[in-house]
Amino acid sequence: MRKTSRHGERPSRTWFLSVLFLLTLSHTPAAAQTSSFQGDSIDILHYNLDITLTRLREGVLRGGADIQVHTLLDSVRTVGLMLAPSLRIDTVWIDEEPAFFRRKGKRVVLFLPEEEEKGSTVLVTLRYHGKPARDPFWGGFYFVRDRAFNMGVGMNVVPHPFGRAWYPCRDNFTDKATYDYFITVPDTMTAACPGMLEQVINNRDGTRTFHWNLSDPIPTYLSAVSVSNYHILQDTLHSERGSLPALYFVPPDRTTDAVTTFSHVQDYLTVFERLFGPYRWEKIGYATVPFPHGAMEHATCIFIPEPTVDGTKDHEGLLVHEFSHSWFGNLVTCEKAEDMWLNEGWATYCEALYLEQTSGRKRYDDHMRTLHRKVLQFAHVRDRGYFALAGIPSSVTYGMTVYQKGADIIHTLRNFLGDELFFAALKKYFHEYAFGNISTEGFEAFLSGTTHQHLQDFFNSWIYSPGFPHFRLDSTVVIRDGEDYITGLFIRQDMKGSDLPANHVRIRVTMLAPDWNEENYYITVSGEHQRRTLITSYRPLLVMLNTDQFVSDATTAQRLVVRGRCDTLLSDCFFRLQADLSGDSAYLRVIHHWIGPDTSDLDRRFRAAGERYWSIEGVSLKRSVMRGDFHYDFTHSLRTGYLDTSAPPADPHQLRLLYREGAGKPWTPVEAAVRGTTLQGVLRTQTIRSGDYCIVLSRRQ
Repeated sequence: MRKTSRHGERPSRTWFLSVLFLLTLSHTPAAAQTSSFQGDSIDILHYNLDITLTRLREGVLRGGADIQVHTLLDSVRTVGLMLAPSLRIDTVWIDEEPAFFRRKGKRVVLFLPEEEEKGSTVLVTLRYHGKPARDPFWGGFYFVRDRAFNMGVGMNVVPHPFGRAWYPCRDNFTDKATYDYFITVPDTMTAACPGMLEQVINNRDGTRTFHWNLSDPIPTYLSAVSVSNYHILQDTLHSERGSLPALYFVPPDRTTDAVTTFSHVQDYLTVFERLFGPYRWEKIGYATVPFPHGAMEHATCIFIPEPTVDGTKDHEGLLVHEFSHSWFGNLVTCEKAEDMWLNEGWATYCEALYLEQTSGRKRYDDHMRTLHRKVLQFAHVRDRGYFALAGIPSSVTYGMTVYQKGADIIHTLRNFLGDELFFAALKKYFHEYAFGNISTEGFEAFLSGTTHQHLQDFFNSWIYSPGFPHFRLDSTVVIRDGEDYITGLFIRQDMKGSDLPANHVRIRVTMLAPDWNEENYYITVSGEHQRRTLITSYRPLLVMLNTDQFVSDATTAQRLVVRGRCDTLLSDCFFRLQADLSGDSAYLRVIHHWIGPDTSDLDRRFRAAGERYWSIEGVSLKRSVMRGDFHYDFTHSLRTGYLDTSAPPADPHQLRLLYREGAGKPWTPVEAAVRGTTLQGVLRTQTIRSGDYCIVLSRRQ
């Protein structure tokens, strides 16, 4: 039985009891003084929050919380909560009677009048006031002019869930509860919260109270309130479970733009229900807030920056990302911050899935290639190191490793499992773990058990290890065998940011037939060196590795068929091709390797510019007129990602372009003109051949 009440409706207390409570507060029994902060002995079932936000310009809050506490162990004597130190506790009650408490910083320990046995339920009530807390970097509670809102996590606080910024709570990812919100605001304002609007009460004193009820359990970081002079747009969407209300809280002067901005939410719902199963929440909601630095996926009431409501689709990736949290994070939540990729990596990947479902596979491939390039270029720089997805340090919980690398590795996981197993497993995942939590280890066990695939090597290589493997087709040998051709593949694996080679990696090999049709094969590779053979009925013109780039290794690649004239920038390979084939055609693939070239036999006059080099694979290149620009960048900044790691040259003419025919062959200089400064520019060569290229600096004598 749930026991909730509105503050102010509880039975009156005598003056004597109030004074007695305050007097005895400073005389806590010695046994209680030594009681430790609560661990896993309790579970919060329900929060009944009574919040007054009428002094918006002063930035203060007056609040009350009725909290239903369920005991999980025998002999429970204390209840441990968290509350921001800037919020002062006025009174504490347990089951309608005054109670003792002890406070140290954000931790509040309440002492039960007697031991509670396992399975008991008590009602804890606190009244408090003050200024809610903010993370100095991102998150917490904000007052902006006449508006107030919270962002549910604090990126620089520990723990990251930040419900304690504005109400007393159990602030972690696993303690999930239902909510009633009673938010009192000036009568010109509207309060938006998770759940369904039950009532708006006119208090006849220049204020009104909004009562919202959320009947599905959430952790504290998904709890929310926003107060503004909103205009509310209402819509009815169609889900697998029937009609679904949608509410959009927007500034009055943006209502026309809002109609266009939110016109595709039905598509978000349709796509993700098809991929992941039914939407399990009681409404869909978005609310604008005056916050320029991101959005927050509060359950059924997503907070987005006001500028995103501009009548365009320019911010659709953000809207899709936050909506996909309705499954990844909100419905099934990571157990701890160290598993945040299970929330944010998947939501980032959902942006790509939505593009695939609505704009086609090419749009998806282009998006993932660029995302992969950004991860290789920036993640270790911005996060200040190479990290595994699992066990991420709290300092980079919300960094590129979790978000973008997480999505990148999920892309590889999808390839490993195949679409049928991948999406079937996700539907089962959300059915079995709905409104629950999971760890990385638990997710691995679930996937392995559901798909009946051996995933230990995959998780060890891609989830539990930092960095990336790097796969290269060092050489091929083709031997005729009667009517067939046997192609021997010699594959090498190196590592970027890790010492552990990947095992049992499923990777695609593409054979280019004499008619330029492509034939694809899948092989499994392990360890540093592999030999594989493939049999075809033709002598392949070209043999290529990982052409679908479904294995997110330390390469980015782009390919094209060149006909006539072209001037093409392959931005994810830092290469520009200019060609004039005069009616002829050429097949070209450019690979940008994100590891340093083998310089064991490099002339001592040179030193490598950075940890990268290029490979050109192609057909009909020798008889083509092609010019190539190889981009260099020594600017060494977060914006550019420290692309070329060597110290920049004193003179750009110290830069040289080297070429080799293939692995194990000697590097030789090729004629190339420098176009640029000592920091940025290109090395332009008038002849492009199949083989490897790298940029070096000549040592000053």
